[in-house]
Amino acid sequence: PELTRMVGFCTYALVSLLIIQNVGSQKSPSPPYLAPWYLLDISDDTPNKAEICKEEASTHNPSATKIILPQRGPTGICIDFPPPFGWRYDIMIRGPCANTCCEGIPPAVQDKFSGVKYPEWYVPGTNAIFKAPFYFRGDLSDGDEKEACVIKDDGTSVLVKGKITNFNPNTNCGLMKPDELQKEEPC
Repeated sequence: PELTRMVGFCTYALVSLLIIQNVGSQKSPSPPYLAPWYLLDISDDTPNKAEICKEEASTHNPSATKIILPQRGPTGICIDFPPPFGWRYDIMIRGPCANTCCEGIPPAVQDKFSGVKYPEWYVPGTNAIFKAPFYFRGDLSDGDEKEACVIKDDGTSVLVKGKITNFNPNTNCGLMKPDELQKEEPC
């Protein structure tokens, strides 16, 4: 039991580091390693969840991206950490959402996300306002260009352009990383 608890703690610590490094990734580079993961709903009373994750991996196309969950449906994920950890199963918490894509937060570190500030923004030509990372959903690929209108403190909006990163074909969600140098344009 003590070893199991220690392995569980190490897993959460590693996930925490990966996610904490990625918080605010709209302005900073991605970490050098992101563990491959995929969505899978396994009941709580199922034993050997890690083995199930390993066995099911070939049919679920794991993707090494930031954990971005769909806004609806299960939040269970299988994630493959580097040795000696290997496959693990966890049920994530949905964080802030935009365009039906949500931040995936491990329960053990959810309090670290409580103070994270995200900009208010919307997609040009739409009415939905988000206070979340620049998530987009759809038929996308890494490198696709996207735009968002960021609402400033004075209520005006400025256009932000960027490229999709961390696109996961299993969830059809990706993160727009704003271009480094932009001149300020109104939306």
